[in-house]
Amino acid sequence: MPAGKTLMLTATGVIVLGVGGYVGAQAVVGNEVKKALSQTFAQLDDSLSWYASDVTIDKSLFKTTASATIGMESVENANAQVNLLVDHGVINSPITGTIHPNEQFLRGDIDVDLVATRSSVTGQLTADSLSGVELDGNLQDLIVDLDLEDQDVWRVDGQAREIVINNENDSVRIVSPRFANHSQEASSLIHQYLEIPRVEFLAQGISVYMDGVELEAESESVGDSQIVNSGGHFSVADIGADDTSIGSLSLDMDAKNWDMSAFQAFQEAYAPLTAMRAEYEESEVRGDELEERALLIQAIESGYDVLVANPSIAFQPLQAHVVLPMLGIDFNPRLSADIRFDGEALSKDALYIALWDSRLPLPEQLHASQDVMSTEEAQAYLQNRVSLDISVTTPPQMVLSLIPMPFSLLIDPDFEEQRLIWQDGSLTVNGEEVM
Repeated sequence: MPAGKTLMLTATGVIVLGVGGYVGAQAVVGNEVKKALSQTFAQLDDSLSWYASDVTIDKSLFKTTASATIGMESVENANAQVNLLVDHGVINSPITGTIHPNEQFLRGDIDVDLVATRSSVTGQLTADSLSGVELDGNLQDLIVDLDLEDQDVWRVDGQAREIVINNENDSVRIVSPRFANHSQEASSLIHQYLEIPRVEFLAQGISVYMDGVELEAESESVGDSQIVNSGGHFSVADIGADDTSIGSLSLDMDAKNWDMSAFQAFQEAYAPLTAMRAEYEESEVRGDELEERALLIQAIESGYDVLVANPSIAFQPLQAHVVLPMLGIDFNPRLSADIRFDGEALSKDALYIALWDSRLPLPEQLHASQDVMSTEEAQAYLQNRVSLDISVTTPPQMVLSLIPMPFSLLIDPDFEEQRLIWQDGSLTVNGEEVM
């Protein structure tokens, strides 16, 4: 065979193989993209605070389109339509699209510009302006940086130029907020951070500001359970009114043994229950008793799950610097508190009796119980499982004179610190039993 013809056939074969390999690679990438999108929406739907519905994923040879409705659980109209286009790439795949919020909740679109590889997703979400509907608010120049590594480590860092919220004659202006949320699935660790250089409030004709606001929190799940231990720090470098500084504030907090799944379920049941009862009071007409009863049962059941985990919360400590020159006050108050609940062998019947609405038919387990406590006995039973240990710096005489009776009688001005303890149904103040 002539050399030229052989060379032509070889070149043609290389081209055919190259095209075939590229087309085959596109098919493989398309399958991986569809799988990754399906997993992402499923994980979102399985989370405690979010849901994903109406998911549609269409894959062709060179691109994949996806759409879904994502939203926050138990928040009416707090959802958005997500539309994505993924161009299949052998090395990386550009992802573009928009997030269109429910216009009954928020106006404005968020643009999506990401790049995905086999092990990561990076890029930005941006919005020039987002405006609230029920809440008269506006957010300007939002930028959110996303970084997902190995389907395990999430990094979300965002900032905005300002957020302004108006309410009749009052307003709030949040200047240059920056937030971060870093999570690692393998260790169930979540680290959150919020920094706001300045917040300005206008209320009742008084202008109040806060400078150097910082909030940092970290939480970690216990083993494979939904029990979470968390800690945080909150501080404000300077607080003032009408450009006059009146002090600063800092607070450290620890929360342990919180069943977040149960706590979320409690919130989801309690919010509509509260809204239903508020509507009853306004209209003075009771609605569906069966629905109210079902919501109350859900709230009590999830509340029981929270309490049996022995939840506790501690402030260690809250410190402030209060300066009021006109009153001659320059005070450094300090408060520490430890609040615990003993959920060991907690009686669910007692919880139902203490919290049940007498206007509703009793739940089945109380009908079947042979030894039912009275409401007063059930409330005392629960109160005896709560323990408090609170210490606070004794305020100056000027402040003491403003405290109403009978609380002022409990304060001993000869002590540098006032200590209140509630334990086993007994209250002591500064070592003296009160009840």
